[in-house]
Amino acid sequence: LRARRAAGLHSLVRAAPRPRPRRRTMGSFADRLKEYHRSLRPKRGDELSMKQVACFFGGLYAVIHLLQFFDLWTLLILATIGYVLYRQAQNTMANIQAASSAGEDQANAPPQAQVAAKPRKAGKKNAARPEGQAKSS
Repeated sequence: LRARRAAGLHSLVRAAPRPRPRRRTMGSFADRLKEYHRSLRPKRGDELSMKQVACFFGGLYAVIHLLQFFDLWTLLILATIGYVLYRQAQNTMANIQAASSAGEDQANAPPQAQVAAKPRKAGKKNAARPEGQAKSS
């Protein structure tokens, strides 16, 4: 009797499908994670130049030197104000250059033919006056 029950259960277990997609999903997740980690590694050409290192240490020296005269909050406020003024000056210079280049483009362009206005009939009194101008006597 036990053998029959065990055989019956054994046949039911064999008929059930095996969950293989779960293993593939975890495998692909691991592959994606490895690829992401590999892409975050610094590449060989991503080393800092000597100019960048020198600017960093020069700026660090300047901040430490200025901390002798100002406290940290005052220095941060002054740096923020300086940055805002710098960006304002940079935008102003860009607008001036854009306006001057637009003016040069218009000066170099050939003049467009102006369409001559048709003469108006003499019977209309207000035709020659632009809008908003009063009649002068």
